Amino acid sequence: MNSLNLNFYNILISFGILHGIIFSLVLFLNPKLKSRTNNYLAVTILALCFSNLQYWLLDVGLSPGYNDNSLIFIPFEFLMVPFFFLFVKSYLGKVINMRFILLMLIPFFYSIFYQIISDILEISSKTVSFFNLVIEYGSLLFSVIIIILVFKSIIDYEKKIAQNSFYDIPKTVSWIKRILLFGFALCILWVLSLTIFENYFPSGHYKYYPLWIGISILIYWIAYASIFQNSIYKERGEIRTKIKKTKTFHNLENSKNRVLKFEKPKESINPNKFIEINNIIIENRLYLKPKLSLKIVSKYTNLSEGYLSQIINSNTNKNFNDYINAFRIENAKKLLMDIEYSKYTITAIGLESGFNTKTSFYSAFKKHTGNTPNSYKKLVQNL
Repeated sequence: MNSLNLNFYNILISFGILHGIIFSLVLFLNPKLKSRTNNYLAVTILALCFSNLQYWLLDVGLSPGYNDNSLIFIPFEFLMVPFFFLFVKSYLGKVINMRFILLMLIPFFYSIFYQIISDILEISSKTVSFFNLVIEYGSLLFSVIIIILVFKSIIDYEKKIAQNSFYDIPKTVSWIKRILLFGFALCILWVLSLTIFENYFPSGHYKYYPLWIGISILIYWIAYASIFQNSIYKERGEIRTKIKKTKTFHNLENSKNRVLKFEKPKESINPNKFIEINNIIIENRLYLKPKLSLKIVSKYTNLSEGYLSQIINSNTNKNFNDYINAFRIENAKKLLMDIEYSKYTITAIGLESGFNTKTSFYSAFKKHTGNTPNSYKKLVQNL
C-alpha cells in the first residue's frame, strides 16, 4: 500500500468514480428509473467514470501505462460526449434510430481497432505514443463538435416550444446549457493539460488533476441535475392535470376585460386596443409560454411589435416583460395559496406559471410582491 501514489486529489477523484458507478447501476437496475433516456444517461456517467478510472489507475501505479503494447487503452472520451448527445435528444423527445447511434460510435470503434492492430503488428512504443496523442487530440476535437451540435439541438427545441400550446409541457434546458458550458471549459482545461501544464509538471500525472477533478464534478452535476429535472417535469404534469380537473385557476381566462392593477399612466395610447390585447393574452394563456416575446404576441394581435410595445407601456407604465410577468406572478400566487398544491416544489410552480428558470421566477416574484415565493407561501397558508 505504501508503494502506491495516493494523495488527497486522487482519493477525491476515486470517490467521484465510485459514486458515478453506483449511480449508473441504480439507473440500470431500478425499475422506477428504467427508461431509454436514463440508459443513455447511465452510459454517459459510466464513460466519465471509466475514463477517470483508467487514468487514476495510471496515477496511483496500478497500471503499466498505455504505451505498453500489452495494454489496450480504451478511449472513453469517444463515448461520454456522444452518449450525452443521445441523452439530450431522448430527453427532448426526439426519435433516435440505431443508424444514428452507430454513426456516433464510429470514432470509438475505430480507435479500438487501431490499438488492436498496432498490438498485433508490434509497432514501436514511440509510434504508439505518437498515435495515442493523435487520438487524444482527435477526441478533444470530436468532443467540441458534439457540444456544438447539442447546443444547436437545444436552440432548435427552444424555437419549437415557443410556438407550443399551454398543454405541451416544455422540458427545461437551461441546466443542459450550463453543463455544456462547463464541458467546453473542461475541453479548454484538457488543451492546457496537454500543453502549458506540461511545462510545470514534466513528470507524473499532476498536470491532469484539474481536468480529472472537473470530470468528477461533472459526474455529480449530470447525475443529480437530470434526476431533479425529471422530478420537476413529473410535478408539472401533475399540476396541469389538477388544474384541468378542478378548473380553479381559470378565473383569469374566463373573465373578460380583466386588467391587472397597474400604476395609472398620465396618458395612454388606445386603451380599448390594450383591453383587446389583454384579453388575447389571457384567453390564449400566452403568459404561460416561457419564451413569449413581442414577436409572438404581434402575430396574435396583428400589430407591429413597436406599436404593441407602445400600447402596453402607455397603459401600464411597464415594459413588455414586466407586464407579462405580472400575469405569471398572479398565476403563481394562486397556486401557492391553494393547499392542494402545497406538496409541489416552488420550482415546479414557478415553471408552470410561465417562467423559464427558478432564478427568474424568484427575482420577478420578489420584485412584484416584495416577498420570496417561500415566504409568501408561509404567509398565505399560515405555515
